[in-house]
Amino acid sequence: MLVTQWTLVALISLVIGGGVMTEWERGSPFPKAAIATPLITRDSTPTRVVSLLPSLTEIMFAINEGHRVIAVSAFDDFPPEVTTLPRVGGLIHPNLESIVALEPDLIVADQSHFVNGAVSRLRELGLRIEVFSVTTATTFEDLYQVIGSLGHILGATEKAKNVIQTMQRSIAKTRQQLIEVTPVTLYCELWANPIIATSGGSFEGHLLDLAGGDNIAASLAGRSPRISTEFVLQQDPSVILLPGGGIIPSLASPKTIATRPGWKHLQALKQGRVYTINHAHFARHGPRSVLAVEEIARLLHPDLAWD
Repeated sequence: MLVTQWTLVALISLVIGGGVMTEWERGSPFPKAAIATPLITRDSTPTRVVSLLPSLTEIMFAINEGHRVIAVSAFDDFPPEVTTLPRVGGLIHPNLESIVALEPDLIVADQSHFVNGAVSRLRELGLRIEVFSVTTATTFEDLYQVIGSLGHILGATEKAKNVIQTMQRSIAKTRQQLIEVTPVTLYCELWANPIIATSGGSFEGHLLDLAGGDNIAASLAGRSPRISTEFVLQQDPSVILLPGGGIIPSLASPKTIATRPGWKHLQALKQGRVYTINHAHFARHGPRSVLAVEEIARLLHPDLAWD
């Protein structure tokens, strides 16, 4: 059941994050104000927090403020402690009645929650809700701003700084290993039907760059563009990455990739370099995103002297 739920939120995030449908790219439904720095509306440090996004939940636990979290979204699964907390609905349709009944003094949400008016309705009810730009983050710098802002709101500024510094050191260590390497051409598939690639304008594309990858879809328009099988065949990548492939339903696996017409002739398949990578680390923007950089770097450059 959890896997099915994560599949749904992954697809929703692709749409909200900017990309499955071209009309979303032409005119974002989010006002500019929605993606600004979160509003600090009250001075007291919140003690009863409802989280509407798994990434925000992970950040709160990472900065040792998870004890404040009293409820989470339907898709939260990390850290393990969250599995015992009440659920208040999904990314697009949070259960407002359940949230109000919990009497939170803070609700943390993503700008995607503006889609159906949930943020406005919660504010009309007098509840404090802070909105962050998580699903639309495109770099670690964007993510660090979210962590810093959330830490400030929870009175955990130093803890947030420590988490950011730990993430920065992890990335720097990986990058140090890649100083003199030649980037490896790769194709990273986010969704199987329709086929959706990882573009250069997305956070996931940022991860691929940091890991020493030469993404064949980097120059395509949109954050998560649809592509044709012919495009991949023409580019002939050396490596294919499948986040969650073979584990999450509806996502391609190494086995299903091999059955696509013509794909068995790709360098990646002939050399046995089709890899499944951790979907949560790759697609969920948070402290564990640094693990995706290291994992991908090791797959792309196995000959390096990794610790």
